[in-house]
Amino acid sequence: MTTVQVPGLPRETSWLSACPGGLWEVRRRWLGERQRGDFTPMMGSLCKVKVRRSTVTEGETQHTASQKQDSTASVDSSEQATSYPRSQDSALQVPLDEWCLLRMGEGQCDITEGCLEGMRAGEMCEFTISAWNAMNSKAAGSDANGTQTENTTGQGSSQQSDCFTLQLHSLTPGQESWQMTPGEKWAWVLSHKQRGGQRFGKGDIWGAADCYCRAVKLAITLNGKTRRKPVDEMSKEGVDEDDDDDAALTPCFDKENEQAGADVSIPTEEEYKTVKAELHCNLSLCQLKLGQLGKSRDSSIKATELNPKSTKAWYRLGQACLQLGELEESRMAFGKILELQPDSASARTALKQVNSRLKDLDSKLGQRLSKMFN
Repeated sequence: MTTVQVPGLPRETSWLSACPGGLWEVRRRWLGERQRGDFTPMMGSLCKVKVRRSTVTEGETQHTASQKQDSTASVDSSEQATSYPRSQDSALQVPLDEWCLLRMGEGQCDITEGCLEGMRAGEMCEFTISAWNAMNSKAAGSDANGTQTENTTGQGSSQQSDCFTLQLHSLTPGQESWQMTPGEKWAWVLSHKQRGGQRFGKGDIWGAADCYCRAVKLAITLNGKTRRKPVDEMSKEGVDEDDDDDAALTPCFDKENEQAGADVSIPTEEEYKTVKAELHCNLSLCQLKLGQLGKSRDSSIKATELNPKSTKAWYRLGQACLQLGELEESRMAFGKILELQPDSASARTALKQVNSRLKDLDSKLGQRLSKMFN
């Protein structure tokens, strides 16, 4: 196969990847010359890959890989991705030294997926991983609200790096998100949401947060592309179809998207907002557990805006604001829960805690003022 070194492309790139045990810095560089062509992994692509610890020279690694590649069949679209249990004790969530099948977009191993981006069949890359310490970079370690993220890797500033090689044997076609139909995007959103819940239940908070983030990013692209409710449902709600003037202004009701209104794989506006609110609410809980308080607050605010009746979203907002020291906002959030659910014992307990802290602050302020004037 003809190979070519693509001009203008950097031979080494770096990024952060989420693993069950925390964040890892990844540095990737290509081994050998690049293959020719535009057929690279995209969402939904089934990739046949092998990961090995890098213990030999670049030339020897390439020679061994080429021998192995000839002895295995190419991946077929009818095959299923291999499922492996995710482990807190390992950064890589795939076995070493054996061929395995990964579905791009599912997040089985975020490090491997990141390395696969832009690769072509028959290519190899070498990547180095090291546990990322938030204290190493104030810019990267702070969220949008200036809150320092917690370092959960347990590593100090001097970190040992591990080096691996990744070989892409073959792959099946996939799609970029902009190539997908609204129904295909929605299927991915629900899949990410379900996978996030499963990971959270197993204590994989980083993995769950990654799933919810993937789902939110896709859900955003569906804004304005929901389907219209069936006529019988609208009649039950007392809506006159002829008088629904707003329908003509909604993108999915115009002639270009006329078929989308009848596609049951596309959510209604109500379904879309409900699921999107749940995603932000679940993400908020993950961020709260990871110490990303500012992000947790922002996610819960988005959830309450999408579903003002969600007591879970208001509770997450109250918790985040309480830990941030934003007591008035926290009291408002817990008070909102009691408006929606007056018998909520957890909200009453939390509200008492907030009021107690506010009372202590007022008392301390009064003492300071008294000293100043006396």
